Amino acid sequence: MEIHKNRDRAPYTFANINLLGRCNANCFFCLGKDIEDQLNGFDQMSIPFSEWKNFDKFLTRCIELNVHKLYMTGQTADGLQYKYLEELVDYLQSRDFTVGLRSNGLLALQKMSIINKMKDEIAYSIHSLRPEINKLIGAPIHLDWEKIIPASGDNVRVSIVVNRYNSEEILDIIKYISQFKNVRYIQVRRISTDLRFDLLKEDVEIYESLYNNIATKYPKVGEFYLSQEHIIHNMRCFFWRTVETNINSLNYFTDGTCSDEYFVVEGYLKNRAR
Repeated sequence: MEIHKNRDRAPYTFANINLLGRCNANCFFCLGKDIEDQLNGFDQMSIPFSEWKNFDKFLTRCIELNVHKLYMTGQTADGLQYKYLEELVDYLQSRDFTVGLRSNGLLALQKMSIINKMKDEIAYSIHSLRPEINKLIGAPIHLDWEKIIPASGDNVRVSIVVNRYNSEEILDIIKYISQFKNVRYIQVRRISTDLRFDLLKEDVEIYESLYNNIATKYPKVGEFYLSQEHIIHNMRCFFWRTVETNINSLNYFTDGTCSDEYFVVEGYLKNRAR
């Protein structure tokens, strides 16, 4: 099978601030590993955002396109690792942006006061509930989600990336997450890659097999940007084949690269700051 990119994108609705540094996890499927050689050595995690190249240009572009949702995420780092995160959140929200988060949760309890300042969606990745499986994936081995999630406000999303190690556990993870009333929905994600399909083909095929099995037991109830919505354990679950959806975003990378493309790797390589 092949991964087909949907280039018929919807209007822009959000933008990502992609942090470049050294992540506190090492998930084998991380999209940043597609361009590991190009990103190797970049570290803006301790640089004040006022010194980030082209950052004002990026914010101006967001305003021009009426994009006000900004998400702290990362290509080679986690959204909570940035040294000046609180100052950045305050600055952006003072300019009428709303800031959200994409994080592995490892620093969540330590940074909860900052998380609670954020006015947009807080998204955590939970790939397994078993330390031995998280170790194989390269994710944090054990986190106290029963403290982290309830403390994170009323606009929480959980993402699960289906892979060769956790596929037998997906329904159990969904059932566990369903106990948290502030989790609005779950994204069950297919691995995304531009340049490592041969290495990750097994995981893509596992996702498709899992989805076919789930869809026979839990009928589709709707769609969101071409992702399929199913209700599982009374929780809204969206099955997310990233590049086949039609949602659209801008992307800023802290080395100064600005991209108008949703496709993160492709956009970075085309627009890479020199």
